[in-house]
Amino acid sequence: MSKLLNWLDSRTDYRRLLAPIRRRVLPNGPSWWYTSASCLLWLFVVQMVTGLLLMSTYSPSTNSAWASVHFIEQSPSGAFLRGVHYFAAQGMIILFGIHVIRVLLSAAFRAPRELIWVTGLLLLPLMIVWAITGNPLSGSQKGVAQIEVEGNIIGSTPIVGPIVQRLLIGGDEVGHLTLTHLYFLHVGLMPIVVIALLVVHIGQVYRHGLTSTDDKTPGTTPRPYWPFQTFRNMVVLTIVLAIIGTLAWRQGAPLDAPADPTLSHAPRPEWYFRSLFELRRYFTGDWEFIATMIIPGGVLLLLLAVPFIDRLCSPRTSALVRGLFVVGGFGAWAGLTYASFARDWQDQEFQVAEQQFHDISQRALTLAGQGRIPPSGAITLLREDAKTQGPELFVRHCASCHSFADADGHGIVASSPSAPNLYGFGTYDWVRGFLDPERIASEHYLGNTAMSEGDMVSTIVDLHDGVDGDDEGRQTLVDQLNKAARALSAEAQLPAQAAADEKHAADIAEGSELIAGDLSCTDCHRWHDNGDLGSAPDLTGYGSREWLGAMIANPEHERFYADNNDRMPAFASDAQHPENNMLTPLELRMLVEWMRGEWYEPAVDENGDGLITTVAEWLQSFDSGSSSASSAPVATGVGQVQSQ
Repeated sequence: MSKLLNWLDSRTDYRRLLAPIRRRVLPNGPSWWYTSASCLLWLFVVQMVTGLLLMSTYSPSTNSAWASVHFIEQSPSGAFLRGVHYFAAQGMIILFGIHVIRVLLSAAFRAPRELIWVTGLLLLPLMIVWAITGNPLSGSQKGVAQIEVEGNIIGSTPIVGPIVQRLLIGGDEVGHLTLTHLYFLHVGLMPIVVIALLVVHIGQVYRHGLTSTDDKTPGTTPRPYWPFQTFRNMVVLTIVLAIIGTLAWRQGAPLDAPADPTLSHAPRPEWYFRSLFELRRYFTGDWEFIATMIIPGGVLLLLLAVPFIDRLCSPRTSALVRGLFVVGGFGAWAGLTYASFARDWQDQEFQVAEQQFHDISQRALTLAGQGRIPPSGAITLLREDAKTQGPELFVRHCASCHSFADADGHGIVASSPSAPNLYGFGTYDWVRGFLDPERIASEHYLGNTAMSEGDMVSTIVDLHDGVDGDDEGRQTLVDQLNKAARALSAEAQLPAQAAADEKHAADIAEGSELIAGDLSCTDCHRWHDNGDLGSAPDLTGYGSREWLGAMIANPEHERFYADNNDRMPAFASDAQHPENNMLTPLELRMLVEWMRGEWYEPAVDENGDGLITTVAEWLQSFDSGSSSASSAPVATGVGQVQSQ
């Protein structure tokens, strides 16, 4: 072995290169405190390696960034690699704080090591900027919202702020150039600046050591750095990497919804910026730059001046001042950070918004899981998803009159209901309620409309009054109405009700005959080949995609309420000029699909439990009375209420 090493040394002179390491001596011996610097250096290497590997698949554009990150997340190795990159960045910031505290308390900044202290402190804001430029590269709503907030903060700084803001985000606001600028800063400029400063920093460390022989503590024995300190470094590094690896494997790096300015979201900075975020509450408007620039800049300058302040103090005073720096600085940071999080924890409105945003993010991942992110970018996943956009469209266009809430009030509740509750529209339960004399006259159906005393209500009431006191006749009428409701509901062809329709095929056939015969529905309504159009809505295809879309598009068409429409506007009556309509063809399709529960869902259990869970979870998100939602046309799973 020695011959091999001698041969290698004769060719590479590696022994001379390693001599500074072999000659390093620790005057006070090895210490676990000293491990922070080595861990930081190795985490920096981990960041560089994982970053380079991620670059091989990442695409820095607004159309492809989120899709490329999602592609990385589809393989266990890619998700793990991204997780390591993410958590190593968090670990570096934590270790940097520990390292600064250790150097400050041990006075390792004293001459001739002032440059070690200065270059080390300058690395801190550089690493934070490095992290800031990396967060939005996923193309996610949270990352882009964060850089927009941070860009506005920087832009508020007098004189230089707007210039730095344009350099950071490529303009006055986040746009197409933002990711390009951030990508250049993150993988190009920042690594070069950090490495250059790191070379100076490490060079000074090797030249002057971690501590001076003048600072030797009585009772300690000098030891060489290798292997005594190296062993401790490797132990701590192994623990840190194990924690990072576990978090990366079990939790992974977050990926929320694709960036979309139409999505409602309350942006919050990363945890290490929460103190500044909280500080901004006390300096608003034109004074905001004091919290975001003046105070942090003043703290940094004060820390840079520590070696020179230390010279003016006695050893005891210096120790006291340094202790106050650590306790006061960490206490202020921790207090402001806690105050920011505590305010959010106690803000019920924010918590609801966060839960809704989490649900939207999960929805985006579900849609992307189909493997069909369109060329226009991941932003269209939610913009064209019925489950996401349907509630938004309903609130915007329908909820002034209609509710969409279950019996417990979960869902969208109109402020002043004056039209039927459309939750479960077209299902057997909904249609059967329409044929009940008490329910049809209630606020859930026609009770608050101009039709509350019209022909439909009076006809249903008269049908039931005609069998008062006749138990056999009442039971016969109930059976007939049940079958008629089955037939009407079957016209909707709801996927969630397909099994029930097949099970009750005989009742549906008989109900169809009753509608055209004994129940005399065709006196007013058209039913397939029976009856005429004009006096009441056409029951052919009642509640189907085509029927519901046509009804929303133009309720005054002769198929619906040609002469007795009750205030409902036509949302898409001009097929030749769709730009003149209140709803575009895509919006109309998404609204119809959402009302029918035909949004895309992954495969559900054989017993169909997944369908009920889906609708229940959606309704729970509307307890606060707000909404959010978009559409995939393939309905492999549906969200409509099931009928028995």
